[in-house]
This record gives sequence, C-alpha cells and structure tokens, in this order.
Amino acid sequence: RIRKGMPLEELWKENLGGLTHNVLLIWGREDRVIPLDMANLLLKTIPNAALHVFPNCGHWAQWEKSEEFNPIVTNFIKGYK
Repeated sequence: RIRKGMPLEELWKENLGGLTHNVLLIWGREDRVIPLDMANLLLKTIPNAALHVFPNCGHWAQWEKSEEFNPIVTNFIKGYK
C-alpha cells in the first residue's frame, strides 16, 4: 500500500525492521549499481541479517563468484530449515 506523500524510494524502508526471519545479504565490494553503503544500511535495518561481501566483485555476485556463492547460500538455507 502506498502512503500518501511518501516518496516511492522510501516505501521499502518502512517494513524491513519488522522482518522476523533470517536474511542473508550478499554484496560485491565493487558493486556500482547498488554500492556497499546500501548493504550496511540494510544490515542495520533488518533484524537477524547477515552480510557476506565478495572482494573483487561487482553487482552480479551469483555469476562473478558462483563457486564461492553457491555454498554460502546453500549453507545459509540448510542452517535455517
């Protein structure tokens, strides 16, 4: 639901603090699309969030670092079943 007068880019922030499940944030340190500062903001905003940052990686960590990415995500999912 859109709140009257609230900028669209601010809408997502409203509910993130209410997430109750574990969240894994994965970021490339050299991401130019969504810089690492955003990951740090999300980490502070979302309870139960964890952050993994890949060095020498841009926006597409799942492709750029697939050999490292896949086990990280698999272990995260296995740990929270």
